[in-house]
Amino acid sequence: MNRAIQFVGVVWLGALVAICSDQKPPKPPPPPKPPPAAKIAKPAANNPGGVPKGPAKMANPDNPIDRLFKMSPEERERAIEKLPPQQQANIRKQLENFDKRPEAAKEWEMQRLNTLWSLPPATHALVSQQIKAFNSLPADRLEVVKPAYVRLSRSTPEQREEILARPQFRSRFSPAELQILTVLPQYWPAQPAKPSN
Repeated sequence: MNRAIQFVGVVWLGALVAICSDQKPPKPPPPPKPPPAAKIAKPAANNPGGVPKGPAKMANPDNPIDRLFKMSPEERERAIEKLPPQQQANIRKQLENFDKRPEAAKEWEMQRLNTLWSLPPATHALVSQQIKAFNSLPADRLEVVKPAYVRLSRSTPEQREEILARPQFRSRFSPAELQILTVLPQYWPAQPAKPSN
């Protein structure tokens, strides 16, 4: 899983938006009026990342990830050709790697991407920022942060809160690294452990 979240990270997000930007999605219906008792979620004291909790929104039907994978190979190639040459090469390589993965791994990756795309814009931007921060870590810090990221990803929300609150755990990481470890396991988790046979 060497820099595994680079698999889709910034290149995926930027490229997918670029790929689908010229396709005209159907005009969305006007948004429903919010109920009168609706309140804005405030960050909880025990939520150091400041990211509101709660159920995810429904998946966006205009999600460019879904649209890209629903394209025929010819349509996909035409869309990719509109990108700069280096980005084209990156996307083709990633698609080739993705197609070689087992079906269960593909389904998990698509679910993770759909969940990311369904987040509110501010949360989506925060997650993208933390993916960039993770990918920018020096190799020596990545060796420390990555196992913690995987461990927290595979923990329940309650276990994550408990681990993140431990002074001994927090002392091993910088504030920027703690932000990564607070946000990514919740919204961009590492792949679950393979079941042992």
